[in-house]
Amino acid sequence: MQTESNPTRPRIHAHPSRSGIQVIDPIQDAQFTFLTPDPVDPLPCDTDRFYFPVDTAATLVTDTVETLYTVGVWIRDEAGDTVAEVAGGENESLAAGHYHVELFTTQIKVQLVVDGAVRVESADEHTRLRFPEADHVHVGVRSLHEQPAATVTTTDDPHDVMAALSTFGSALKTTSCERSFPTLRGHPPLVERGDALSIPDWLTVPDTGLTVEVPPSLDYVYPVASLAYYLGASVEPGPRPRLVADDWTYALEGEDGFETAVTDVLRRVFLLDCVTRTEGYYQIALHERRLVEDEVDLDFATLYDEPLPDQVRQYLEVPTTALTEAMPAWKLTVDIRPDAEYVSALPFLADELAAIRCPGRQDLTEQTEDEVVERVQSIFQNGSGQETNAASTGRTDGGTTRGPTRSDRTSRSSSTESVIDETIFRPDEADSIEQAYVGGGIPVGASKTTVDAYYRRLEYEPSNEPQIQVTVVCNDEEMADENVVSGIYGTIDWLEFDITFEEKLTTDEMRDVLGTNIDFLHYVGHVDDEGIRCTDGYLDARELDEVNVSAFLLNACDSYEQGYGLVDCGAMAGLATVTDVVDEAATSVGRTVARLLNQGFSLASTMSLVREHEQIGHHYIVVGDASVSVVENESGTPYAAQVQASEDDQYGMSLYGYPRLDSQLGTLFVPSVQDHDRFYLNSGFMGRYKLTDEDLLGFLGKQKTPVIWDSELVWSHELSFDA
Repeated sequence: MQTESNPTRPRIHAHPSRSGIQVIDPIQDAQFTFLTPDPVDPLPCDTDRFYFPVDTAATLVTDTVETLYTVGVWIRDEAGDTVAEVAGGENESLAAGHYHVELFTTQIKVQLVVDGAVRVESADEHTRLRFPEADHVHVGVRSLHEQPAATVTTTDDPHDVMAALSTFGSALKTTSCERSFPTLRGHPPLVERGDALSIPDWLTVPDTGLTVEVPPSLDYVYPVASLAYYLGASVEPGPRPRLVADDWTYALEGEDGFETAVTDVLRRVFLLDCVTRTEGYYQIALHERRLVEDEVDLDFATLYDEPLPDQVRQYLEVPTTALTEAMPAWKLTVDIRPDAEYVSALPFLADELAAIRCPGRQDLTEQTEDEVVERVQSIFQNGSGQETNAASTGRTDGGTTRGPTRSDRTSRSSSTESVIDETIFRPDEADSIEQAYVGGGIPVGASKTTVDAYYRRLEYEPSNEPQIQVTVVCNDEEMADENVVSGIYGTIDWLEFDITFEEKLTTDEMRDVLGTNIDFLHYVGHVDDEGIRCTDGYLDARELDEVNVSAFLLNACDSYEQGYGLVDCGAMAGLATVTDVVDEAATSVGRTVARLLNQGFSLASTMSLVREHEQIGHHYIVVGDASVSVVENESGTPYAAQVQASEDDQYGMSLYGYPRLDSQLGTLFVPSVQDHDRFYLNSGFMGRYKLTDEDLLGFLGKQKTPVIWDSELVWSHELSFDA
């Protein structure tokens, strides 16, 4: 099928190796497949025939389509009313009619339109849709990626920055509670610095009747960006922080301070919007609604039709403590320096509904390499209560490290020690899955994000390659144990991969690899002050003209500066280290990273699990846009399972979701566990189940899932309950 020339739109074409079609979203690097009994040639069709908007549409001459994994299905009649909700693993039959079929938990928004009877059948962990009275079906797809629609220019004056933030609500596709669905929240306008405030005349800002008032200082303005965006509120100067409507006000202050109060309001309003929206398009059994209804006295059917200020007023009358059990884990907390140079990061933070904090200033002092190691040890001894022994950092003879020895460094340098020109520090703990930092310094325990890295997300060039390109480079034969990762990437039968393995590269060969359009580079070897060690010398990433690798892991000692150099020169994001690492421990981290990325975890959520379960996980840091993912997850939202044996020969299993850019906060998740049909919000806890060993292995065997067993991170395909 030939689609229009816009390379960013999803493409629908005949599957290259099977009977059916393949849908490719070139921006998100996402794929989706429908199998058919016989080969099909998709023909373009009108996109207006679908209930929800689509980017690309095609007609298939077939009466059956089948997915490669279990999905949920919503079916609506011609008027748009829901006539069936089919959870993954269930069956359904509908008499002849005109139907709109929406697939649930897919990485690309997929809809079908068909005339005739509909049969939904689940078999062998697949979902089959049969249309026995039809000879064709229309397929419509929409990318989950959103681009900013405008650019606003602001001066460094806090009043102008407030005006810029007041435009963020223009991106909302609705001001109803359905804006809690991520697909109904567009990306806020970009914000750039200039000599004068400039807002496009055509930019339409909703009149929601809500205003956020804060003192005109950037450390007050920055933290309200997400709240102003989500509420479609204007931001105005005022003597004290507060949320203002025509007939009520709410103080944005409390015992825990201004920033905590702002985040608390955002989280409360968001959760109760998710509950209230179950009275609208998706009248589903939502787990969080059941929990909230047990604690509050709100009439959600009435609330659904009330104006936004009235909804928010009633929401804020509910004590935070009443919502504790139902509150989803927040995806992201970001510490950002309250300096004008970082104002351009705010639209990206608001897009993810980040909890935003402005830390106090810290003196930036030069630190020697020994001081860096001591600082990292001190941070994790005193900050987390976990002792970090010297062997785990590679500072003694406890194991072979991935860096040169002290004598090697001294002999190659005119000085006796290298100097790191950024402060090593640990941001305050955050009650969220991910933590990031925007500003100077190296934030141990959080991702180091830059404004340029965020913009690179928008500048990403769509690839015409249907395959996901992964390259593994091993430049030291003593580290060959990690070569097994080349067999980990690509072990997903519903995605097309191209895996390349290289070893003992020269500087020219390494430069060529870094200049190639690769989705992920996994580097195993040595890195030191002079650069990435190759067979004929060193390649300094900071001096490269161009880097086309999207994401990377530099699994080597002290690779932070080289990783930062790769991002500066064109990469979107990567994983690097802030100290020396021992080979054995680094190999374990490399394998875990490969497995998590291969299951669709973002770099940030990968590091969240690595820091918790790997001995030296806290020695790694994400540099750049930590939201980057290498592949999609077949469930839409990646998840981990925590399993415990119970006393009645059954196992308790809890699921925990890790949102991504294409499955942000507010996405629904329904686990295909037995006949379970309850929906969950996709962030953090997503249900607790009691299962026999057979049922447990059956569920976990559907995909290679990270499993926390006796506090250890293992993998579902490795589990066994043999005596």
